[in-house]
Amino acid sequence: MIKLLRANFARLWKSKPLWICAILTLVYAAVDFDTSWIYNTGSAIIKGGSNSIMFAAVFASLFLGTDYSYGTIRNKLAVGHSRTNVYLSSLITAISGTLIIGIAYTVPSVFKAIVWGKELGMPIGEFILDILILVCAMIAMSAIFTLLGMLITEKALTTTITIVLSIVLLIGSAVLLEFLNQPKEVTYAEVTADGGTPETLTEPNPMYIGEGLKRDIMTAITDVLPGGQIMHLEANQRQNYPLHNPELYPLYSLGAIVVITAAGIVIFRRKDLK
Repeated sequence: MIKLLRANFARLWKSKPLWICAILTLVYAAVDFDTSWIYNTGSAIIKGGSNSIMFAAVFASLFLGTDYSYGTIRNKLAVGHSRTNVYLSSLITAISGTLIIGIAYTVPSVFKAIVWGKELGMPIGEFILDILILVCAMIAMSAIFTLLGMLITEKALTTTITIVLSIVLLIGSAVLLEFLNQPKEVTYAEVTADGGTPETLTEPNPMYIGEGLKRDIMTAITDVLPGGQIMHLEANQRQNYPLHNPELYPLYSLGAIVVITAAGIVIFRRKDLK
């Protein structure tokens, strides 16, 4: 395992996809002047999760796909490394690259936030929990990237599926959160017939999802999936949407990492690499 990690990290530091994605992430953060809600360092750091994950998906798919393109995986197995160790070393490398890209977004974001706000902007306990949730969710996303990268032999197909799945996880979760946070009632002003003072009316919101199985399922999806957790954090910072049992999110991510990695190893050990 140590030799595999040394070889992977040596290639990681020279990886063009990693540094291109990291630089693009950094530039994106530097030119993003959305000051309407990035008013503190806490928000800036948290925002880095959702905005850097797409770049991380591109990096991971290209980096892992290269192993098949160059026949590196077969060479690793030929010299005696086990498939389990090959898979785990690839996972650790993908996680490292993903976190590097996340940090690349955070650096200019924090700099701008300090200039604008100069404060953390939230209780220290909440900030630490949010960071833990974000890091665990990004690691879980890396586990998904690794699963795809190690099981799909064509690099172009790996990249396409990884990016599409990332978009689905993030945007799909954002849509679900919009439904879950709809108010029970909506209020609007209606002008009277005589043109007098507008009358304020309240009526049930047809988009509101009440308590029941449907809401429970949608809540579970956004709570358990790493993309949902990342969008939960962003929605909480942007629109003050409440988090649902946030202390459980890292445990959900840990469970997802274990299940996804175990499934990936089982399938990879049976995969025909000829």
